Amino acid sequence: MHSNHPHIPQTRNENAVAESWERFIHDDPLEEASVREVVLESWQRCRSEAVDPTRSSAPAENDDKVRLLREKHRQLQEAARPVLIGLQEILQASGSIIMLTDPGGTIIDLHGDSRTRDAGEHVNLAQGGRWDEGVMGTNAIGTAIAALEPVQIYASEHYCLDVKRWTCAAAPILDPTGTTLLGVIDVSGVKDTFHGHSLGLVIAAARQVEAVLASRERDLHARLLENSMDGFVRYGSDCVMLFDHRGRLLRHNGRLQAAREQHGVLLPFTNEERVEALDLELTADERAIRAPRWLRSEWVRIIGSADGRFGSMVVIPLQHAAGRSTAAAGVRESPRHATGREDDPFAEIVGSSEALFAAKSRARRLAPLDLPVMLLGETGVGKELFARAIHRAGGKPDAPFVAINCGALTRELLASELFGYVEGAFTGARRHGLPGKFELADGGTLFLDEVGELPLDMQPHLLRVLQDGIVVRMGDTRERQVSVRIIAATNRELRGEVAAGRFREDLFHRLCVTSIRLPALRERPDDITHIIDHLNARLAQKYGCPTKAISDEVRRAFLRYRWPGNVRELQNVFEGVFALSDSGLIDFSLLPEELLASTRSAPLAADASPSAGASATRLEDLEQQAILAAVANAGGNISQAARTLGISRSTLYVKLASLRGRAGKAAHRH
Repeated sequence: MHSNHPHIPQTRNENAVAESWERFIHDDPLEEASVREVVLESWQRCRSEAVDPTRSSAPAENDDKVRLLREKHRQLQEAARPVLIGLQEILQASGSIIMLTDPGGTIIDLHGDSRTRDAGEHVNLAQGGRWDEGVMGTNAIGTAIAALEPVQIYASEHYCLDVKRWTCAAAPILDPTGTTLLGVIDVSGVKDTFHGHSLGLVIAAARQVEAVLASRERDLHARLLENSMDGFVRYGSDCVMLFDHRGRLLRHNGRLQAAREQHGVLLPFTNEERVEALDLELTADERAIRAPRWLRSEWVRIIGSADGRFGSMVVIPLQHAAGRSTAAAGVRESPRHATGREDDPFAEIVGSSEALFAAKSRARRLAPLDLPVMLLGETGVGKELFARAIHRAGGKPDAPFVAINCGALTRELLASELFGYVEGAFTGARRHGLPGKFELADGGTLFLDEVGELPLDMQPHLLRVLQDGIVVRMGDTRERQVSVRIIAATNRELRGEVAAGRFREDLFHRLCVTSIRLPALRERPDDITHIIDHLNARLAQKYGCPTKAISDEVRRAFLRYRWPGNVRELQNVFEGVFALSDSGLIDFSLLPEELLASTRSAPLAADASPSAGASATRLEDLEQQAILAAVANAGGNISQAARTLGISRSTLYVKLASLRGRAGKAAHRH
């Protein structure tokens, strides 16, 4: 079977892929695109993790560890088992096996063709086998976990030699919030069993399991709320918080600020983040180890019944002017923590759209990790704002943060700014010399903005510092050791720059260990109103005046305009009209010409709609066009299309299914 879909391997390409793998292993330059992007990215991760390509089989967990894993992920197993068994007969006929793994890639359940199962045992593709990418290299299970998206791997695309006779397709199973990996469903067989439909099959199976788990989660939340109402009434004068079984905050009684002030309580910034000490899927010992300093065990009450545990209620005693708190009766009061309010490092990044939320969530996850981060996005989307937030949310918020724009300086100035210089290094050099940005950022973060503009002949010098942590100032021979976390940013497509020979491939891989795509403002129009209101309040404080009323016409004009300069342009335009407004109103007459032109040429659909019915039809058509265009432009990559549209992958899958249903009905009518 042949396919041109970027997510489905091309079997006719096997020899070219095998040759590319040989070249990659020996650090030789690769030929033109003979390897799919998802595979090449995985190979690069394998190289950075020093995966042994000659490894013959996956490591095996012992029976006791497998039993513990199966118990820990019992709910996942129960939800997945009917799906696996339902597909078993079909897969048996095709010589394939279907399996379920935990979030770490260990196989905890397996069904399918017995001969294939026997063959799989030679590479430990069996219960207890651990197939994470950092150990077994490129394979559907490990790569789906690393990329957090469905993937199909065929024959020579695998990284380890002994697995190259296999083909596999896998899809991650995510929790109802779409942020936490619960496990993976995988279909595998020898390479002769390859079929492009396997990818669609595992995606459908994973979605089915997710639907079952989401239904159970809703039921658990309902029972948790029902069983906690008495506590909210009984301890109404104290701080009461309700957490689900995974440790996510569901509800509180509005007294968090008092709890912060009296006990130094620090909670996650979003409902998707967890307090691990309240994750009931962990053992009591694991929860105790993960308990934050502010959380006392006597405050925690597990809520459940004979059917299981639904979640936790945390009751924090508060001191009131009238006397002691109700919950504190008989409990010795601990000294108050001398902690002030802890600000969210990402608070300055305004907006609540799905696209922005996804970028911020990924940034939060990467912030504590000492890894390079590449911020991708158009000019003006807020790359430096993200970089500063990642730095502050990391493990060294008080360490230096140093930024440099690689596209704003000449080659000579950029070299001296980055690496520093000694006295007499060049005409005009300062007496005693000057340290460079790397030295100034030592122990902290260096932000390389517009790194795609870096001159080609300077790139080897930057690469050496990144590899060895050694800086040599211009005109000097002394080596200086530095330890710097790199956050880079670009509005260029760096893979294209590498292919064109304008950017070194080894530097690209060093900088792009992890990446975050920042959405353009036009991809998250719902955030424009929030940004306007935020700027209104901030500028009022800056100019020492009240906030200004904004006419509906002005708001509509801001929503219609496409903002090619993104948030930076919006900030500049709004500050201009704010400053020009002599009264307390920002009206239509103050708008710059480009916004007025946009208003004249692009009326809102609602203005042109003769009726509600026509409007609804028109909006459906526009949505359909937008979805189909995004999927086409992304080459069928659902994750990329969803990011472009500013919606989650699961929402896009639902909308695509709806479009197919409409198309089917239309065809039936004709």
